[in-house]
Amino acid sequence: MENLKEAFLGTQFRVFDLPIVIKIDKKCPALDELLRKHQVNEWAYITAWNPFAKVLSDEENDRRQLELKELLKDFICFEGEGVGTDPAWKPERSLLVLGIPKNEAMQIGKKFEQYAIVYGRIDEAAELIALFEFK
Repeated sequence: MENLKEAFLGTQFRVFDLPIVIKIDKKCPALDELLRKHQVNEWAYITAWNPFAKVLSDEENDRRQLELKELLKDFICFEGEGVGTDPAWKPERSLLVLGIPKNEAMQIGKKFEQYAIVYGRIDEAAELIALFEFK
């Protein structure tokens, strides 16, 4: 697999049922519009899949994702998937979480043993937030 940080930087973070594709270091006007609609100014994109980039079975990943959804039930969430450039790496189911503070999003990402999350604020570019040192 390609360098993990480079893999994150090349990933498209898609939202199902909405015309939103988030890319690191890029602004996303459609996401800004969604934030305004829900009267929040920050967001995070988080997954529970494949902790520390270790591939798990779909069943285990789905179980972890349900746990993540339950933990985030008080937030407005939209399902999506992170689609990388490496065709050998299966897209990871994820959640776009509206209104979540950066520190809380980071804590949740760490809880689910993710190397990074994607975070942003309205009218700003998406940011890759490293939670652990990339291997």
